[in-house]
Amino acid sequence: MVKRKKRRTKTPHTGVTLTHRALPSGKVSWRARYVDPDTKKLVFVTLDRLALPTDEARRQWAIRKAEVLAKRRAELATGAPLPTHTSIDTAVNDYLTAGSNRLRPRTVSTYKEAIDRFAAWAGDNGVTQTEQLTRAKITAYREYVIAQRRQTTFRGSRQGEHKTTARGRSPYSTNRDLHSVKGMLNHWRRCDLLHGLDRDAICDALKNVPTAREAPGYLSPSDCRKLLEAALRHDAEVFTETRREHAKLRPLGSTRRYQPIAPFVFFLLLTGCRVGEALTLRWLDVDLDALDAEGRKVGEVRLQATATKTKRWRTIGLEVSASLRSLLAAMKLQAGYSSYVFGGKAYLPRTRVEAARRRLVQSYGAPKFSWQNLRQTTGTFLTNAPGIYGAASAFMSAQQLGHSVTVAEKHYLGVVRGIAREARTLEQAMQIEDLARKVVVAVSPMLVREGLSNEKLCRDS
Repeated sequence: MVKRKKRRTKTPHTGVTLTHRALPSGKVSWRARYVDPDTKKLVFVTLDRLALPTDEARRQWAIRKAEVLAKRRAELATGAPLPTHTSIDTAVNDYLTAGSNRLRPRTVSTYKEAIDRFAAWAGDNGVTQTEQLTRAKITAYREYVIAQRRQTTFRGSRQGEHKTTARGRSPYSTNRDLHSVKGMLNHWRRCDLLHGLDRDAICDALKNVPTAREAPGYLSPSDCRKLLEAALRHDAEVFTETRREHAKLRPLGSTRRYQPIAPFVFFLLLTGCRVGEALTLRWLDVDLDALDAEGRKVGEVRLQATATKTKRWRTIGLEVSASLRSLLAAMKLQAGYSSYVFGGKAYLPRTRVEAARRRLVQSYGAPKFSWQNLRQTTGTFLTNAPGIYGAASAFMSAQQLGHSVTVAEKHYLGVVRGIAREARTLEQAMQIEDLARKVVVAVSPMLVREGLSNEKLCRDS
């Protein structure tokens, strides 16, 4: 009788081998042996005797482990990236360094505040490498950000010292942090530093907190008047007596205390430019002889793509703000060889206009405002004035401010009512025609004393 060879049965946990050995104490220790798909190295794992006391429990553990290994091998076969074991600190530094090459310094500093909080949270929760981030972990980070309390300064505090209050942070601050970290995680995803996280998972785990949609912070006609009046008082401020005046080298009371800010405020109020776009505006980008669709000389301001936030050039026609054309004409006559409209050979620093803005509010009676409020005021009146652009108001407003028509309709349409249909310019819609004339006169009083009107200023320029 021929003895048959014993048939070999296939193990249910292919790739995972269970072995045992007797310890000197007489107990038996079980180990699992398998090849790691990522490193291609043989790995030994000692099984817990308390968690896996029976043969069936060890068998089920081995089956589950074999399924995980098979799934990982299939992912690698289809092009899944290998783990890089990149630390959180290294990945954060690389992201901020890369961001400094393509983003503005102010944007990088804003992102860095939120990213530093994320790095601190990761260290406190044992997340040391980017591959350890999962949907559950970044969801936990979102809850951590929402639970943060507001910080404020206190009497006697040093620079940078704050105390934590019982009030929660505003939804806008929370969403700013979530947006910053979301951008960093998507950058890591594109660099193959995250495993098991796709774009949808990141977006779902870090979704924004609902916020109240308030009306834009535009200035009413009365607030516009108060602002320009405060700016004119600010610019008219002079020193009582300087050394040169005391020495009879200059007329008494002819030295300005501050650099004029009224032209800058007036420009932002009638163009809707962002403050950075206005500060870097050059005279080469101002064409006072540009024609409109009917062949009239109205002038225009061209914003280069490198100066705008959206990196897209746009043109701002001055046909709806005749006083602004007169102001630019008067400023150009006095500019000489200056390169920048607001400044000289170098543009005005952001800190200087911010200091002037605070002075206007604190010392000269201006309503509380920000530079963004002036942009919102322009968008509000352009979109709602029936006599300026008519039915195309939302489209033309969006073109001038440099955003989409959807944004104009969503944020500005229907915000303000009662604008006269006879108002054909922004000055008329804002009811600041007389103050606009005063701003032009304040820029070039000598030319006005010689009898040159606004129209002649534009023509002679």
